[in-house]
Amino acid sequence: MTIGTVLFGRIATESFGKLSSELAALQGRIASGKNDPRPSDDPMRGAQLSAVREQRGALERFTDNARLAADRLAHADLALGEVSGLVRQFMDISLRAANDTMTQEGLSGLRAEAVALRQALLAAANRTDTMGQPLFAGLGGGAPFEETAEGIAYRGDGGRPVLRMTETAMLATGVNGGEVFGAIPTASGDAGLFAMVDDMIAALEQPLSAARPAQEAKERARLTPLAGREGGLLSLTLTGPKGSATIEADVARGAMSALVAAINAATQETGVTATLAPDGDGVVMEAPHATLRVSDLSSDGDPRRPVAEFVPLDAAGKPDGVAVGLRAARISADSLVGAFGHAVSHLAAQRAEVGALAALADGHIAALADRRVRIDEAIAGLEDLDVAAALTRLQTLLLTEQAAQQSFVRISGTTLFDYLR
Repeated sequence: MTIGTVLFGRIATESFGKLSSELAALQGRIASGKNDPRPSDDPMRGAQLSAVREQRGALERFTDNARLAADRLAHADLALGEVSGLVRQFMDISLRAANDTMTQEGLSGLRAEAVALRQALLAAANRTDTMGQPLFAGLGGGAPFEETAEGIAYRGDGGRPVLRMTETAMLATGVNGGEVFGAIPTASGDAGLFAMVDDMIAALEQPLSAARPAQEAKERARLTPLAGREGGLLSLTLTGPKGSATIEADVARGAMSALVAAINAATQETGVTATLAPDGDGVVMEAPHATLRVSDLSSDGDPRRPVAEFVPLDAAGKPDGVAVGLRAARISADSLVGAFGHAVSHLAAQRAEVGALAALADGHIAALADRRVRIDEAIAGLEDLDVAAALTRLQTLLLTEQAAQQSFVRISGTTLFDYLR
């Protein structure tokens, strides 16, 4: 094949251009310290780099989740610490209110303090995290607690928000309000914290502040149910000369005969007999030559109102003292102090659980950071340029370019007359 001068020049120029481009690209990679990022340069390296970068992206998402979880749990821990402090103050108010020397004015002052603490408790229960999401709403996004006509109600759910920490691990980012505020174990079963607070506030004002959880009389007394008129079941502990018994009767709409029958059915255990009061609204209890006592009352009616009225009677059946209201056992000073004590222990357990979750979140953050270092090392091994090899290649290309240019100059400068000579 005969190559003319023009074709030879074009081929040489294209070759010099490719060589110059390769030199420029190599010099750029040496300057940046990175390999050619295009998969076409090294398909195997490109596939490995793509896989490792995908892992790094997943690690970044997991790290963001772990940090968000740690932030939420830190806010939850602070909120629970505040709630625990408030509950201790409620318990202190209950202890002071149990003092028999406390005046009505003093009880009013304690009630005002309790109402203010109740608002602070509601604010703490509706606390949000850095992103404005409620801490104790479960999986819900709205305020978990709100004021209603029946008291403070929980509007969240029983779920726990979770975030993915690794490819296989999920972590709860908090506890729901039902667990924290609505499931406090007490001697009488699980109770709600806000219901306990409202019980205490009711006990600090009339008519409950003047009522008593138990009352006794010598030989004879009248018991008039109050809260059970519309509610139904009335329960109490009756103690007489022979012992104690639990009395239960349906006294809805003033049906006192059921209560009389229930008391007389337990006479063998208590030594107390009962008859219907002359006006039909109550019962007359008798324990000859002995003391009788009524305690541990409960009713289907409103527990924040007196359950019954108790008044001692003389031999003629006339009142022999001041009538005293009786309140439900759960609103007695001893019960409230004990309930708030259980609440303190319950909140300590909830806070410990949140602390354990926070420790797990911190552990995930540390583990993800270690994995990120290893991934970055792998990426660096694939991306970073072997400078020594690149410089050797650059030197080779420069020599090749120089030799090619010199050869081109010599060949292109030769004419037919040079060969004829």
